[in-house]
Amino acid sequence: MGLFTELFAWWTGNTIGTRLYTWRKGSRVGTDSFGNVYYQTQGGTRRWVIYRHLAEPSLVTPAWHGWLLHTVDVPPNQESYDPRPWEKP
Repeated sequence: MGLFTELFAWWTGNTIGTRLYTWRKGSRVGTDSFGNVYYQTQGGTRRWVIYRHLAEPSLVTPAWHGWLLHTVDVPPNQESYDPRPWEKP
């Protein structure tokens, strides 16, 4: 996305305020298969995602969704989880 889009378009999900907050307080945790980047604050009290393209919450994988909502404490890229044979990718 261009600078103009980030400054004035809230629907892209990465406004200038989000970028400044991420730069000041965020620490990168990982990425998913869609290219979304996940961050958290130092204490892990706040977690958020920067979408690769448009802000579309359905493009967050279930494992990362559980981490974002504090259902799981360990990010999906740091745990060893084997999906069940009946689970869809």
